[in-house]
Parts: sequence; C-alpha cells; structure tokens
Amino acid sequence: MSVIAGVGNLLADETLWQARLDPRRPAGSLTPVELDRLRRELRASIRSASRHGGVHSGEVIPARRRGGVCPRCAAEMERTDIGGRTTWWCPREQT
Repeated sequence: MSVIAGVGNLLADETLWQARLDPRRPAGSLTPVELDRLRRELRASIRSASRHGGVHSGEVIPARRRGGVCPRCAAEMERTDIGGRTTWWCPREQT
C-alpha cells in the first residue's frame, strides 16, 4: 500500500494543465465530467512522475517561469498565488 500526503505545486500545475482546468476555479464549481477528467489526469501525472524520476519532469514544468510559454499553444504562461501557493497556468487553454 502507498500513501500520498498531498499534491504539491508542481504536481497540481501539471495535473490542471493536462486537464485544461483553470486553477482559480473553486473545486465546488467543477462538473462531474471535469472532476473525472481531473482524477484521471492526476493519476496519469503521478504515474509519469514515478516513471521519469519526479514531478519536475512534467511537460508544463519548464514553462513555470517568467517568460515561459505553454508547450501546447505557445501562449505566455500566467502566475498567481492561490491560497498562499504559487501556481502557473495557460490563460488560453485553462479556462
């Protein structure tokens, strides 16, 4: 049996980017379809991180910086703090 204590900033950013969900949305506003997509992408992101040596290996992680661009559409990534934590997202795709 394995246990995960929580989802950190890198894993959260990767998962929300993969699921194309805006990190500023309240969790209670997600539809059942969006929640299922989020669950699937979280599992996939964890599996990928395990295979590739950690969450720093995610597709969107290199773009989490000033001047970084979305790997899918090349829009400039945006940054904000939510609940005291830094998050980066693609304003074009994560709506």
